[in-house]
Amino acid sequence: MSMSCLRPVLILLVFFACAAPALAADVTNAEISGEADFNMYCASCHGQNGKGDGPKSFALSMAVPDLTTLSVRYGSFPKDRLMRLIDGREPIAGHGEREMPVWGVWFKQEAAAELGGAEGDDGSVEHRVSNLVDYIATLQTGASP
Repeated sequence: MSMSCLRPVLILLVFFACAAPALAADVTNAEISGEADFNMYCASCHGQNGKGDGPKSFALSMAVPDLTTLSVRYGSFPKDRLMRLIDGREPIAGHGEREMPVWGVWFKQEAAAELGGAEGDDGSVEHRVSNLVDYIATLQTGASP
């Protein structure tokens, strides 16, 4: 292959090598927004608007809850309970085998990866779950969160 054919390829390689760090988001585990986590981990079952109509909801054995009505169903937004359900400290009663993943464990593994395999930081995981729950609070309809 002649040098004139390789030149465009080399230019592209240099461009992407220089641009990659600028394009990569330098966000730590605790800095990930609740909305980003919801869209990444929750929307596939709960739907983009939290109504329980995500594309994977039809394949589950139990109906996926509508997250927009939590404040109405509980009388106020159940932040503490929701945090325990998401991070795995509270089982989901009446569901038999838990179909919803324990996201606290997942987030802790991601935090550990940031630390080069060291033990994940519980504080950053709690903050991340709190961000997610705060985002779910913004989805509430019919009552103030």
